[in-house]
Amino acid sequence: MSLTADRRDASGARAAGLDLTATRRVTWATVDTGFHVASTDGEFVGSVYATEAGSFVAFDGTSTPIGRFDSRAAAQSAVEAWEPPAQRARRIAFDRALLPTATVSAVVAVGLTVTAGLLAPLL
Repeated sequence: MSLTADRRDASGARAAGLDLTATRRVTWATVDTGFHVASTDGEFVGSVYATEAGSFVAFDGTSTPIGRFDSRAAAQSAVEAWEPPAQRARRIAFDRALLPTATVSAVVAVGLTVTAGLLAPLL
């Protein structure tokens, strides 16, 4: 059994078309031939297992399969991009709460701009 590690940031996941809410530093360790484990700040993130058929199965932080991929890089990107359902629900709720605030801010900014434009000739 050999143990090797490499560090990657989450940009690989974004390049694969997967979105992350925040960049995190992920360390990949090869625990055994065909078995790679990801961690960040000492916390288990997930793993990738190479099958005998040549595909790669990605597992999330709870060892639930995420999917089967043709390349190790794609499987690793899926693990890095995986987000727990409860965390995803909180993020979506937060984003929905920000939308009305952003809309009101935009309306106020436009109103102030128009008011300033109308008052400028009077000064």
